[in-house]
Amino acid sequence: MNQDPRSRLFRLQDLALPSPMAQEILAVLADDQADLEEVAAIIETYPELTTRILRCANSAYYGHRGKIQSVAEAIIRVLGLSMTKALALSLSLESLLRVESCPAFREERHWYLSVLSAHLARALTPLRNGEPHPSPGAAYAAGLLHDLGIRALAALFPAEMQRVFTAETGDQRALMRELLGMDAEQAGAFLARRWGLPEPLCQAIALCRSPLAEVRDNPLAEGVAIAVVLAENSLEREGPPPFPETAGTHWGSRTEIARVIAGVIQRAEEFRTMARALTRPAGDA
Repeated sequence: MNQDPRSRLFRLQDLALPSPMAQEILAVLADDQADLEEVAAIIETYPELTTRILRCANSAYYGHRGKIQSVAEAIIRVLGLSMTKALALSLSLESLLRVESCPAFREERHWYLSVLSAHLARALTPLRNGEPHPSPGAAYAAGLLHDLGIRALAALFPAEMQRVFTAETGDQRALMRELLGMDAEQAGAFLARRWGLPEPLCQAIALCRSPLAEVRDNPLAEGVAIAVVLAENSLEREGPPPFPETAGTHWGSRTEIARVIAGVIQRAEEFRTMARALTRPAGDA
């Protein structure tokens, strides 16, 4: 608790770089051209990751009948490409960002909102008018990683983040800045740059909770910020949340947007299933 903000930044900077496995998963996460064979080939390079994904795919938790014997089969028959990428990312970062020392960090909620934000960001991307148009893969990756910083802070500074998560009132971001000298978005963007992620993704992480009017000129960041608002609002209501009124008119038909949002929210139980699988050890899945 006596550390100054600069020393905390050094601790974040000293966090080990992701393993080669994690770096490959991070690279493929935003690649729209990566098909299931390529993803399967990368995963199968790493026996431990392969074993854990096959365990997850064969789990009774998924209600699948029959033995899944390859990663490609797991993707096609059970998990799907998005789930496989997210699961691989979760397992890759598991040992690097351990959050057991911060019991108030709600990991299942964290993954649910990350997965939901990723799918909303990807689904909304084609509806934005104007250029440049961010790729759906980049939108998915940025949505999935948007709360990377809050997990990193919970792993590195569990006592301070325990206070943040258990505070009964007040602004969590302001309390993070008071206790740590940074908020989760600043920490996430710093870490993403440290890990060599593409700059547009880093910016989207940094701006994911900015007022929408401030990110209008950054299509990827704006789409992710809208997705985060929608995902968090969906926890507080039944049915699809409304498109934010502060979003600009360059998003086109509100009827089409509402249809797309409803289509994603209808899969909420699927995303909760994904979040549970991403949260607990694959061996217990």
